[in-house]
Amino acid sequence: MSVGIRYLGGLLSRSVPSSAPFTSNLLVSGRLGGSLAAGARRPGPFRLIHTSSLVRQGQQTPRRQLDPREEFRRHNERARQKNVTGILYVSSFVIIFLGISYAAVPLYRLLCKRTGFMGTPKTEPTIRDVESLRPLENHRKLQITFSGQVSTVLNWSFKPEQRQVNVVPGETALAFFKAYNKSDKPIVGVATYNVIPEQAAPYFNKIQCFCFDEQQLDPKEEIDMPVFFFIDPEFANDPLMDNIDEITLSYTFFKSAGRD
Repeated sequence: MSVGIRYLGGLLSRSVPSSAPFTSNLLVSGRLGGSLAAGARRPGPFRLIHTSSLVRQGQQTPRRQLDPREEFRRHNERARQKNVTGILYVSSFVIIFLGISYAAVPLYRLLCKRTGFMGTPKTEPTIRDVESLRPLENHRKLQITFSGQVSTVLNWSFKPEQRQVNVVPGETALAFFKAYNKSDKPIVGVATYNVIPEQAAPYFNKIQCFCFDEQQLDPKEEIDMPVFFFIDPEFANDPLMDNIDEITLSYTFFKSAGRD
């Protein structure tokens, strides 16, 4: 049997032309191959397999080697693009942050003026007819008190000329504050204000005031600063205002930033 198998193998090797590729890499498979491996006596059908084709199927196409200078150039180009992208992101962030910083104060003032937020009186002009500004004679009197302070770095005196006034919703009123420069040099100041209690601020409307405007006083100069205001008639329709009989308008003067 072993002689017959060797004879068969010789026939197979001679049956494949020598010019065919991969002729040296033939395997016998199928039942014949299994019979040969197991020592069986009966040969069966068989087929020929090129092992080189199996190798080719598992192989990957080798990558073309780049010139080191070309590879270095591509690496530098990718790094440069990443750097440019990073710089653009950082620059955009800085510009947006600076824009928000500069716009924060005006936007906050606008919000406070329009809504009375954080106890800031409303100063935005509102279109009203004559009826809406007519005093509500049957409403209880509201006591409006005034307060004035200056920061420790501002060498001024600042105080209201009247301690209080009594008004009803829809009635306009005029009050005055007096500022005096106690130093021997010109000083520029700016005032901020708020209303107490805060829930009454949306109804406190200022027609004319000196808030948020820079005021320059020469040495030993004294000036009067008017405040023209009214309480919105809608105050009488808000049940949350039923227990509020006193409202305080408070000003604080600060030294203007960037001024000596």
